[in-house]
Amino acid sequence: MNRINNLFETKKENILSVYFTAGFPNLNDTVEIIQLLEKKGVDLIEIGIPFSDPTADGPTIQRSSETALKNGMNLELLFEQLKNIRESVKYRLF
Repeated sequence: MNRINNLFETKKENILSVYFTAGFPNLNDTVEIIQLLEKKGVDLIEIGIPFSDPTADGPTIQRSSETALKNGMNLELLFEQLKNIRESVKYRLF
């Protein structure tokens, strides 16, 4: 069973899911934000990958993506930042 299915099988209510944009507010905040969210009890974390034309997103995510891109965030850097993330957080990261 994958971790998302396991979460919904073992926790039937009050599941807290949080989205944030990688590289926002600062380029190297991504891992620290994930660790803090996990520490505060977030059950599911969605990491937004910033891109230059987020027209389907609302203005808040558009602005965070714009800032993250200006900070230098890109897919290669995000994967580099996340390569050892499971060593510092539990099963909550999906």
